[in-house]
Amino acid sequence: MTSIGEVKLALEQSCELLRDAYRCVREAESALVEAVDALGKASANHHQPLLPPEFAKAREMFADELELIVTSLELARRLTTEL
Repeated sequence: MTSIGEVKLALEQSCELLRDAYRCVREAESALVEAVDALGKASANHHQPLLPPEFAKAREMFADELELIVTSLELARRLTTEL
């Protein structure tokens, strides 16, 4: 049987992983924005667009992913506090 302490520890570890995931997603978002900007500028001097349409879609999805991470983190913190 798992103790309350073990559950709290697991939740705290989950929170740390969620914080790490948030930082990683923000860094990835920043890198993608830079890539999109660079490809956009390079496309001006090229006969075909260099920017894959999937990049724009991925850029839009970051906000949803970050919101999901933040919501999960808040719920895990609340549960840890309530235990």
